[in-house]
Amino acid sequence: MEYFKGMIIQKTVRERFENAFTNDRLAHAYLFYGPEGSGKEATALAVAKVVNCQHPGRKPCNECLSCEKISQIQHPDVKFVIPEGKTWTTKDLQKKYKQKVENPYSGIVYTGPTSISIDRIRLLKDEAKFAPYEGQKKVYILTEVDQMSRPSANSFLKLLEEPPENLMIIMITNSLDKLLDTIRSRCQLVYFPAFTSEEAFAILRLYKNQDAEGDKTARIAQGNLKKIFELSEQGPDEKRHVVYDYLKAAASGNALTLQEVVDLIHKERDKKFLLDVLNLLTLWFKDTIHLVSVGDEAPIINVDFEDEIHRFAKSYAPSDFDQIVSEIENAIAAVGNNVYAPIILTVLAIQIKKHLKRLKG
Repeated sequence: MEYFKGMIIQKTVRERFENAFTNDRLAHAYLFYGPEGSGKEATALAVAKVVNCQHPGRKPCNECLSCEKISQIQHPDVKFVIPEGKTWTTKDLQKKYKQKVENPYSGIVYTGPTSISIDRIRLLKDEAKFAPYEGQKKVYILTEVDQMSRPSANSFLKLLEEPPENLMIIMITNSLDKLLDTIRSRCQLVYFPAFTSEEAFAILRLYKNQDAEGDKTARIAQGNLKKIFELSEQGPDEKRHVVYDYLKAAASGNALTLQEVVDLIHKERDKKFLLDVLNLLTLWFKDTIHLVSVGDEAPIINVDFEDEIHRFAKSYAPSDFDQIVSEIENAIAAVGNNVYAPIILTVLAIQIKKHLKRLKG
């Protein structure tokens, strides 16, 4: 039997499930964890397909009726559960599912507070009592399980403690430490490392017609598929030019120039745009740290800003770049706490200026 043909899955994850299927040693509950954009949801759907695939020689075949229904998130025995907003309509939920149907590796974009409600958990528990409608086994895939409320988590724990024989549960999180110990202890943990840039680019080419620009995007996003597909839609270049302008303004200490760049960023009125700028700024300083510690031959992520980063690293070599990265992380946290964007950017610029030290002479 051939498993996961044509799929790009981390070697350790692939081997683990190939062995489990070959030896008929599947667990009743798995907890997929690892960094954002590491293909956890796509792999969970692939596992659900293998469990219910009708092809005799390879699984998943992605051709049989069962595989097709799971790809469309319409299989009656496979539940794909995502956090929902309190005011979401059925149409809102369908839009989110459509994102995953079109590309199982892309991330679902959430706006506003979301959670997996206790009502949703109760419904899953009720449905688990019945035999599969048309598949060999029911599969529950719960994403972002760290967003379960405490009552929801406690209610779901009862299903984990006494699971029906015909049910497999796959829980997914980017933040293992946010889950109850009692939930973690009842699942087999499967770690998903970040994809290499080469693996991520290969996946990108499967779903987007990307060439060298896609390779650059994969390097910038550091293997994070969620960010890669977001950047491939928008193109990272505009944001990186904004980052470069912001950094020059912060380093110069010119209040008027800084205000112009801050106004430009704030004009977008988009929290995601601001977070992308801050994340790209982090990558700039990580490239700088790499150059200062390793030397001019060190590979960097921002290859098309190579000359600028080399000059920056040489000019500001004595600076406390680690502290600057820490200040950027504080700024990212402030965005999550809904602090006013111009305040975040202005305070961060002051801190960057404070920790930058030019090489004398």
